[in-house]
Amino acid sequence: MTNRSLPLIALAALLAAGPALAQTPQDRARAAAARGELRAAQIEWRNAARANPDDAAVRAALAAASLDVGDGETAEREARAALERGHDRAAGTALLLRAMLVQNKGRALLAEFPQIEGPPALAAQVAAGRALAHLAARDVPAAQQAAALAQRLAPDAAAVGMAAFAVALAGQDRAAAEAALDRVLAAHPANREARLAKGTMLFERNDLAGAIASFTHAIEAAPGDVGARLRRAEALLRDGRPAEAGADIDAVLANAAGNPTALYLRAMQQATLKAWQAADTTLQRITPQLGNFPDGYLLQALTKAGLGQRAQAEDAARRHVARAPDDPRGARLLAGMALSAGRAEEAAAVLARATQNRPRDAALYDMLGRAQSAAGRPAEAAAALEEAVTIAPQDAALTTRLAVSRLAADNAAGAEEAARRALRLSPDQAGAREILVAAALGRGDLQQAATELEKLGGAARDAELAGVLEGTLRLTRLDLPAAREAFQGVVTRKPDSVPGRLGLARVLTLQEEAAQAVPLLRNVLRDNPGNAEAAARLLELARAPGPAAEAAATALAEAQAASPGAPNLALAQAGQLLQRRDAAGALALLDTPALRNQRGARLPLARSELHAATGQWDASETAAREALAEDPTSVAARRQLAALMQRRGDSTAAESLLRQGLVTAPGDTNLQQALIGLMLQTGGAEAATAEAARLARPQDAPDTALALPGDVLMSRQKPAEAVAAYAQAMQRRPSALLAIRLANAQRAAGQAEAATRTLDDWVRANPEDFDVLSLLAQLDMLSGRMAPAVERLRQVVAARPEDAVALNNLAWALGQQDRLEEAQGFAERAYHLAPSAQSADTLGWILARTGRAEAALPLLRQAVAQGAGPAARYHLAWALHHAGQRDAALGVLQPVLASADAFPERAAAESLRATLTR
Repeated sequence: MTNRSLPLIALAALLAAGPALAQTPQDRARAAAARGELRAAQIEWRNAARANPDDAAVRAALAAASLDVGDGETAEREARAALERGHDRAAGTALLLRAMLVQNKGRALLAEFPQIEGPPALAAQVAAGRALAHLAARDVPAAQQAAALAQRLAPDAAAVGMAAFAVALAGQDRAAAEAALDRVLAAHPANREARLAKGTMLFERNDLAGAIASFTHAIEAAPGDVGARLRRAEALLRDGRPAEAGADIDAVLANAAGNPTALYLRAMQQATLKAWQAADTTLQRITPQLGNFPDGYLLQALTKAGLGQRAQAEDAARRHVARAPDDPRGARLLAGMALSAGRAEEAAAVLARATQNRPRDAALYDMLGRAQSAAGRPAEAAAALEEAVTIAPQDAALTTRLAVSRLAADNAAGAEEAARRALRLSPDQAGAREILVAAALGRGDLQQAATELEKLGGAARDAELAGVLEGTLRLTRLDLPAAREAFQGVVTRKPDSVPGRLGLARVLTLQEEAAQAVPLLRNVLRDNPGNAEAAARLLELARAPGPAAEAAATALAEAQAASPGAPNLALAQAGQLLQRRDAAGALALLDTPALRNQRGARLPLARSELHAATGQWDASETAAREALAEDPTSVAARRQLAALMQRRGDSTAAESLLRQGLVTAPGDTNLQQALIGLMLQTGGAEAATAEAARLARPQDAPDTALALPGDVLMSRQKPAEAVAAYAQAMQRRPSALLAIRLANAQRAAGQAEAATRTLDDWVRANPEDFDVLSLLAQLDMLSGRMAPAVERLRQVVAARPEDAVALNNLAWALGQQDRLEEAQGFAERAYHLAPSAQSADTLGWILARTGRAEAALPLLRQAVAQGAGPAARYHLAWALHHAGQRDAALGVLQPVLASADAFPERAAAESLRATLTR
């Protein structure tokens, strides 16, 4: 078919299309703007202006199109041309003013456009322009006057309302600013500038739906509005809608491929989708402009982290934090990197800076709590989590972490309160019930711990923490087979469990299978060289007699060699070498570069002591100075340095050093005693007495200073005179410390009844002073008055259930009354809270006397190994005898009785020897 045979309907269609083929530049400009092609629209308006140079409306349209693409220079020129050709004076002036402001020509605007008294519409435009120019010059009062004039002249004009908005915003009055915007939109619903500003305000207060709707109105009025599309894209990204944001970004980049903001948002979109490589490639295109975006370095840090480029990620995060130290997001990111690299101190410092203005960011304080905990500061960790829970009180998981931190800070009551609160928020909250068990164990309430443990069910009962808690409870009750089974179950299910392996090692040691405990402790140190408990237990095993000693010593040495920079291991190994009289080897170990470059006073102080042990006095003093420089508040370092100064004859410098310490810590007993001791050596009793009186003289002298005159007399073996000195101090300002010192002096002077009266009088006046009440109970026990001792100790334990000394004393006193079953419960709690030689002896002796000699033996052996006195050795011999080990019992007992040591049970020990030697 040829063209001549086209149907008439097709020909009609072609004819109908004819006018479109002859569109004017104005038509093409409007069509391009409708498609969002702003640059093309400007070009077409420029073509129209060339074709119709005297058409004022065309020149004005070109000015407006130029403003849309940010071409202020062309906009100004064309606005002036439009005015010269008779364009509406008010509208043309508004265009010109906007063009000048876009070019930062505020000063020129103020000079060229003085306030006029012409037609209100024109005068209002000038006043509005002047208001914005004054704002650019930071002259807010002048801007406020100009804006007020504009509103009086033309209150409904869009430019006037926008000027009022800008002035209110500059004055920090956001409510007035938003009200001005709402008035503009009520009168001019299609005003793009107002829509954009409204959307921005909604975005800033996180009303993302409202912001997106406002930006959409602006885009519907002008699809090519780059600013509106970019802002909507950012809001959509924040709202979790990256695909929709991508459409706006595409629209901008189609017309401006190098637009930095669009590329930045593209990278943000890619990062949201975890397309890290694409995001990195996009960011590389705007590297020079990255610092212009508030979150530019933050986005770069996230992207580099996503790619696994840790060094670059950390560098970018540091840049962001340096620019915005209060930004919780950057602080959390940088701190997280530091924590993952084991730099807890640095992480805590970054997060602490970010909390200086107390932001309401629970996640920030939560991470600060984790950092402080990792840095070994449990009290600070708990304080940070307190803030987090204050911000997010309904967060059950956060409240549980608070409970954990309180428990680590030895606040069992606070831990229990937080755990119960977490369970009220979420009855199935993971970990909260376990905290209740741990809190009960922490305060020695074994029955409550067992009750809470029974409430665990399902998977929670098989979890690591539940198994560790059950093992700990069984161990505390000396049910060693059950404890071993519980800890072994944890290790079987989770071989890398640190608490599981440590617990199993404790049980094996008590079951006298220490050789099996050594590999467990060695492996803990292999995985976690900083574990202080594993190092301490290996050191204890290495020092104790038995077949495991050599293996433990070897394991400790190997662990230290594998991690030469771990201070806990180094100090433990140095202690082991010192035990073997190898002070030089211990010193060489602590003097390696890996340890010399570490901060803190602990290592240089240890080196100072070792130098002194090997007679290297100058080196000892140098190390002591290093320790004090590391921690000027360290009393141990100050006393060590003062002692070394005094040794080389510089008593004046030593005295000055101690006095400096007392300026910042006037109540420190150790510094006071060191100074008094120095004065006693250099000036004799008279000088020491005078110094004690001088320190006690000020009205605000601490109680420890008031006690010094009496302390000096006690050190000189003059208890009767000390009694008078303490009594005089008590008259001046009574205190528990002085009452205790006075009672001790009275006992030393042979005034036992007076000592009891002193403490009795104090307790009657201060019934909640449990330190004095506890001491009074000890005096009762020494005098054989077990009944009043028990009653007093019950009061102490009721008020302070975690007081291990009071628990142990109560158990002992009850045992002396043959109330062994009741005594055992208190003894178990005391041993659990503080497994010392004394508590091991108390619990072991009670178990032995209740027919459980085999169970008592590990405890009594521990007490003897840790230096308990002859009574503990008698108890061990008695238990060995009743366990059927006659020869072993005699071997323990003979040295005790061969010595001249006096102890209350010596007669019973003599009787036991007689039985054993028949």
